[in-house]
Amino acid sequence: MKRVVLVLCSLTALLSCGSKIEMRTGEDTGSSAFGVIKYVSLFNKDMNRTLKTTVWLPAEYDESRSYPFLYLLHGYGDDNDSWIQKGRAYSIANKYLDGGGVPMVIVMPDGLTEFYQGRYETYMHEELMPMVESKFHCNGKRAVAGLSMGGYGTLYHALKYPDKFTYAYAMSPAADLNAFRILATAHDPSEYPPFTVESGTQDYTVGIEGVRELADMLISCGLRCEFIERPGGHDWNFWPVCLEKALVKVGKSFE
Repeated sequence: MKRVVLVLCSLTALLSCGSKIEMRTGEDTGSSAFGVIKYVSLFNKDMNRTLKTTVWLPAEYDESRSYPFLYLLHGYGDDNDSWIQKGRAYSIANKYLDGGGVPMVIVMPDGLTEFYQGRYETYMHEELMPMVESKFHCNGKRAVAGLSMGGYGTLYHALKYPDKFTYAYAMSPAADLNAFRILATAHDPSEYPPFTVESGTQDYTVGIEGVRELADMLISCGLRCEFIERPGGHDWNFWPVCLEKALVKVGKSFE
């Protein structure tokens, strides 16, 4: 995959927080028919490192318009490119659009091994999200989805910041049942976005029993939660199929 490195801009507000921004642009497939992949690099002083984010723009992307955003989170041991390179996210998103889906920007950050919490949580909400949503023109609607560690992050952020997301789709999620129960009861149930929790019956990494218990807990707290279990493991054969369904759910929440 050929990538052309371009320093496009810096944002004064983020620089004042100790972050540096670098935009790297390039097409993932060599054809605009599948959309365009762009790369964002942010230096975060709290973590003392540069974090990379992959951004997928639909083929029809127009800088004069604004779009809803999907934050698509990876699992433990992967990075910002995993959904593209292993999960075929660009082709799945393109197929969804070809079927009449809602055009959206898909943001795939490098979550390191932080489980999207703590100092990463601060970085995500105070630096990454404001920057990409300004640069790529968010219309104020956003959803979150992710697998394994990213499923944990999906649940955590949608439960803690329910006003920020229109939908949350957790795939094979790791979970902290007690912590999530506290978050799930912090607001009126009507204030939370809808959730889908999906896991494989042959998933021996997070365990289907624990995921069932998680979904039951969310439902018992009065949240709108769909639980899907089907044959499959904790792997890249399972998650692209989840993404196909997630895009449909997320797209409807944007309408």
